[in-house]
Amino acid sequence: MKLRIKHTLILLLFITGVAQEVSAQAEFETWGNLTGIRTENGFFDFNSSLVIINKNGNEWETRKEGQKTDFKREDGAKTFNYGMRDISWNQKLQSAGEGKANIQVDFTSPQDTVLQGAYFRIKLPEAFGKNASFKISNPETITVSNFHSEFKNAEYKAPVKSVTVNSENREITIIVKEATELIITSDEDSLNPEYQLNFAIATGNISANKTYKNTFEIEVSGKMDNSPVTLKLYPEQEGNAFDGIGGNFRLQNPKADPQVIDYALENLRVAWSRVELPWKQWHPDPEKDPIAEAKNGNLDPKVKASMEMAQRLDEKGIPVILAAWFAPDWAIIGERAEGVNLDGSRGNQLDQSKKEEIYKSITAYILYLKEEYGVKTVMFSFNESDLGIDVRQTPEEHDQLIEELGKYFRNAGLKTKFLLGDTADANGWDFTTQASVNPESLPFIGGVSFHSWRGWTDENLIKWHDIANRVEEPLFVGEGSIDAGAWRYPQIFEESTYALEEIRIYLKILKIAQPLSILQWQLTSDYSVLSGGGVFGNDKEELHPTQRFFNLKQLGDTPEGLKVIPLISEEKMITATALGDKKSGKYTLHLVNKGGAREVIITGIPEIVSSLSLYITNSENSYRKIETLKPENGKVKFNAEGASFISLFSNKN
Repeated sequence: MKLRIKHTLILLLFITGVAQEVSAQAEFETWGNLTGIRTENGFFDFNSSLVIINKNGNEWETRKEGQKTDFKREDGAKTFNYGMRDISWNQKLQSAGEGKANIQVDFTSPQDTVLQGAYFRIKLPEAFGKNASFKISNPETITVSNFHSEFKNAEYKAPVKSVTVNSENREITIIVKEATELIITSDEDSLNPEYQLNFAIATGNISANKTYKNTFEIEVSGKMDNSPVTLKLYPEQEGNAFDGIGGNFRLQNPKADPQVIDYALENLRVAWSRVELPWKQWHPDPEKDPIAEAKNGNLDPKVKASMEMAQRLDEKGIPVILAAWFAPDWAIIGERAEGVNLDGSRGNQLDQSKKEEIYKSITAYILYLKEEYGVKTVMFSFNESDLGIDVRQTPEEHDQLIEELGKYFRNAGLKTKFLLGDTADANGWDFTTQASVNPESLPFIGGVSFHSWRGWTDENLIKWHDIANRVEEPLFVGEGSIDAGAWRYPQIFEESTYALEEIRIYLKILKIAQPLSILQWQLTSDYSVLSGGGVFGNDKEELHPTQRFFNLKQLGDTPEGLKVIPLISEEKMITATALGDKKSGKYTLHLVNKGGAREVIITGIPEIVSSLSLYITNSENSYRKIETLKPENGKVKFNAEGASFISLFSNKN
């Protein structure tokens, strides 16, 4: 059934005015770009951004990690502050009633400058294609002057008071409070063009410290397709096993970490762990034996805490992976890097003339951890060494380390293997190629890893799946989450849109790459899935779980050892994956519905399944059981709430 609905999103771009509460229906990226309006009946998608174009035509648009960003939540308001080159933007989102929101923005430059323009941009989705029609209202007078901007593929350029864009099924209207120039552009695809609406905030000569502003009202309407969606399960096609969620336990906040770690270990089924090897503190002086120093009572507190963390996890039966960030000064080439190097690289390379000392030092740590704390280290890696966070390696050096240090481990009586890759992003798979085909390195590879901060395209995820199969070892997501810069604006972690997108990406990775575990970054107070109790300075509330915590718990309660099986959906707003095991007769189905509420039908349910328990996590439900479904002829039906993570756990006949 298709419903005709209508809601309004009001965007107020100004520096002064009465603040109003943010509507939950206005959804946005972690850095503040709007992604659309959610209503009770569905999700109207579009994208907004703030754009600077200098006098030479170079463009800067608010995007993921593309500018300095800060974010705060206060009294229902959501405020984004941006530093873009020398330009400052401040954007505040607040509620204006059902389906409405206000956005307050100020734009300033610290010095006189010349710009082609500063723009508020709306990108229209695919629904507005070649059949789109435009109705434009020109004002009788115009208050903004000195327009001289240039755009390629501009189809319209003139002052406007309002513009309405119609497509076959939806409509969007933008009413401008202060008449301004609108530039409409489209890409070169004439069959299905994608339109951008660029509203000028300021152009030409920009005066230092002057505030530029405007106000926009956006109204969306259309037919929402809430018709039933059918997903097909293929239980005979079993892929790789999934142990469950894991966690990173890199200790960085002695005050806030303990309570968060306790809560996580008491309330989550943690299948794998990753702990820091603080190499820099373990062996700062090359002239001294680190094991002898430790036994003489000179163990650095950071090292002791990290070893005790590994011991606690190992005693709980959670396999421990060690990762090293900082190397000792004596083990690196040159001065220690801070930030980005002059050549654009990061981190420091290891001094290859000291390989023997390096191998001995790392081996000594793992031996001491085993002998004094009883920890059997499963694997070791340098964290994100493809990027240089903080040891930097070439693919050749990565391969060499695995081969040579692997042999050193064996000679020392250690069974510890290496985590191949452990790259900063999913697009770094080529870093692993050389080691993955080197027969001298293969015996020492215990797993393959990438971090999910960026690059989770289907193509990249398929590459990781293939690499893990090539070396015949399991794949891990060594660090799981979606915004590496979010530590700068940690209140974003409490936003429902962040939580939903994070778990959606996990399901996509699980579906395509099929990792053995996704290790959350972190299960400490850093990037925490908890709030309050002093986490990120929030001491006004008691420690409590957030939506992200319940997403993890719901995914983590997948029975251990189930294998990924195909669960196919043609609906782009639904991301789905399934896990099962023919021998045990256990099945779990997970899906994220990013769109509106609709009926979902799943076919292919095995006969052994007598019923399925349906659970949901969203902004209003925390891993709550909704109902028990009984399959009929291998089919189940249920109502999938919008903006929700939904799981079905099987019960056997």
